Amino acid sequence: MVKIAIYDRYLITAGGGERYSCKIAEILSRQKGYRVDLITDIYADLETVSRRLNLDLGRVGLKVFPFISGDYTKKITSGYDLFINATYLSSLPAYGKSNIYLCYFPTPFDVDFKFIHRFLMVFFRLPAIWLLKLADRMMPGLNGIQVEEGIYEPKRFMLKRGSWSSGKAVLKVNDPGRPIKIGFKNPGSSGMDKMAVSIKVFKSGDLNREPLFAEDLSLAKGIRKSLEIPLDHQEGGGPYDILISSGTFVPSSASSSTADSRKLGVVLYDDTKTGLPKKILLKLLGYIPLFLVNYPKDLRFLETYGRVIAISEYSRSWVKRLWSRDSTILFPPVDVNSFTVRKKEKIILSVGRFFPEHHNKKQLEMAKAFIEMVDRHPGTAGDYTLYLVGGVGRDARHLEYVEKIKEASRDYPVKVITNMEWDRLEDLFSKSYIFWHASGMGEDGEDHPERFEHFGITTVEAMAAGAVPVVINKGGQKEIIKNGRNGFFFDSWEELENITLKIMKGEVDTGRISKNAVRDCKKFSNENFEKNMLAIVRDAL
Repeated sequence: MVKIAIYDRYLITAGGGERYSCKIAEILSRQKGYRVDLITDIYADLETVSRRLNLDLGRVGLKVFPFISGDYTKKITSGYDLFINATYLSSLPAYGKSNIYLCYFPTPFDVDFKFIHRFLMVFFRLPAIWLLKLADRMMPGLNGIQVEEGIYEPKRFMLKRGSWSSGKAVLKVNDPGRPIKIGFKNPGSSGMDKMAVSIKVFKSGDLNREPLFAEDLSLAKGIRKSLEIPLDHQEGGGPYDILISSGTFVPSSASSSTADSRKLGVVLYDDTKTGLPKKILLKLLGYIPLFLVNYPKDLRFLETYGRVIAISEYSRSWVKRLWSRDSTILFPPVDVNSFTVRKKEKIILSVGRFFPEHHNKKQLEMAKAFIEMVDRHPGTAGDYTLYLVGGVGRDARHLEYVEKIKEASRDYPVKVITNMEWDRLEDLFSKSYIFWHASGMGEDGEDHPERFEHFGITTVEAMAAGAVPVVINKGGQKEIIKNGRNGFFFDSWEELENITLKIMKGEVDTGRISKNAVRDCKKFSNENFEKNMLAIVRDAL
């Protein structure tokens, strides 16, 4: 059995990069003799991710592995025959037998640093690294408890703080030679007067057999209880799996004051007895921002990877320029055959994750450009609706960005839709007449090449649905669009408006453009991706 791990730290966002990494997982999981795990550091439900990305991850395992220290990283990843790092801006060293680094773009690792980040780097980086090394010596394996699945913030749990479960959590416990103590809480925010909790212990890997230990709890609202879990040493010792199941709720359904749409269960604590020095150390570790220890002082981590994959010629050229490494191009997979060209409606569509940082999709600027068109040309643009669609995480800044766009678009035909299910998005693509993409607009291509679209999956999806792409003449878009044949380029907001108005007025042969777009997008099909990706993987193994 060939064991393969694919690391995607941002799995929960289910964006374009996640579709790339998860498509690799889906394809490899279908190969005979391959066992595939997706590794992430914040729990994500794979069924939800599958629906959002229109993929089948039913044969893929999930490993939740928060970065705690270099030794912990090595412990988690070294057992794989192939380790694929598919995380944007990752400097994680690789410990598999063979290792591949998937580079969306060689973005500088301090791209989002503000003054406070640079200040902390100068004065607190070395103490933070020293504390982590001390923790490795004092608590090898952090009490031997590993989070297998179902805890949203494993780092909090491992540092003995309360962590939300998803309603089903699995902890792996190596034989500690002593009982394990777990805390359970039904917080007042759950809105549940009684929360049922089931705790079962199994020999590791035997969750379908009779449990070695079982206990049921009923927690009143706001109540926390601790349970000592004896581990059976009569069957050769550990490791053991602790399965914790509980009632669940969705915060956004329980209260209008939050946008949190996660399914949450009982809050879990590691209440296993710890001495005072270790308690103090754990407390200190909880205050360490991970960028202090993750930030690479050089590119030495790349030496642990046998091959670098770039997602476009644009990315490949910058990998060579910034990292002095050769790379292999593997264009992202696009499910072009799942799209249907239907009767078009007066819809302009833009699809991309909502976030305000360096590589944002310029949704706010597009909304303002569309509003200006409606104000100047109400008889032409006034009948159109701009749809801004994309995933959004739980980061407060990202949610504030969405609200800012909605506020700016108030009283105009602009719809802002987050975390849309794939079926609805596919239908919207099929009905959209025009597609906009503006990542990098107004940015300097030499000083900040990372701010442009590194490829452009949603542009290809729009082409497959027969929409007319009007996209920025920068970045990976230039490898997809042939100006005047299968879409159009713009170099300014004024040019975007002018081209769009010509399309609206019927001054462009959109039928020809649409047919060419549908034909040309086949180059980026799932089938071509699978063939090329399997060749790379088999060569690596």
